[in-house]
Amino acid sequence: MGHPGTPVPAALTSTVRRWREEGEPAQPAVRWSRDAWRKHFPDRHAFLDALPDRVDRAEATRHAAHATTPAGAEQAFLAAMIWGYGRVGYGPWRTARVLSENPDAPARLAEVALVAREHGGLAAFRDLASGPLRYLGVAFGTKYLRFVTAAAGQASAPILDAVVRRWLATHTGLRLTIDEWRPASYEKYVALLTSWSVQLGLAADTVEELIFRSAVSQGQWSESWAGAEETTGQAQVALLELERLFDTADAGSAREARPHLDELHRLIQRGWTRPQG
Repeated sequence: MGHPGTPVPAALTSTVRRWREEGEPAQPAVRWSRDAWRKHFPDRHAFLDALPDRVDRAEATRHAAHATTPAGAEQAFLAAMIWGYGRVGYGPWRTARVLSENPDAPARLAEVALVAREHGGLAAFRDLASGPLRYLGVAFGTKYLRFVTAAAGQASAPILDAVVRRWLATHTGLRLTIDEWRPASYEKYVALLTSWSVQLGLAADTVEELIFRSAVSQGQWSESWAGAEETTGQAQVALLELERLFDTADAGSAREARPHLDELHRLIQRGWTRPQG
């Protein structure tokens, strides 16, 4: 099921080289709006007030250490979502909706964390796919899986969101379906990252992080579209923002939107590859 012969894309190779030349800096911590999250979680003020003004991967992993209990899982989920959404205005509401629309959400998240601890990220993904939480899609669900696997000392389950999906489509032609929980798609993704991690001498989770960081810089979309005009870059920014929005939509809406987003991507690509003059 692996991809031993899949070459590392040039864009990723150059990103890894620059990262190493700069001393392998950690991903910057994410600033979040404490007041907005306090508003949507009035019973969690003590937990929220204890978080730093900026949350990084290490902080979110620390809070996932006790995710095998319902109370610990809820805190781990909150930390993961705060990190994932950052200052995005609808983040607290979307997160609160997952917990309120699924009365057993903390217990279910704890079950998934236990599977992750005992059997790893792929098994946890399959488990969550067999009984998904309403309004929790793959993009943000894998953020939670990333931190609970890391906290358990397992190989971290790599995040698969719209940014990574679009990067893969652009640089490898691979189009993964993330509108629903599809274990086969995630297994293919993990196998690909594992192949690249071996070639690059990095963990698969680090490969995912560097893919993301090659597309995002200081909170702004900044994919390097070689030879693109400024307006084309702005179009890519808008497209990726739409991708992120549909990361949190229900599966039906995301499924309906996907062909249109892909067509927009093709049109934008045609725009910046068309000869000038």
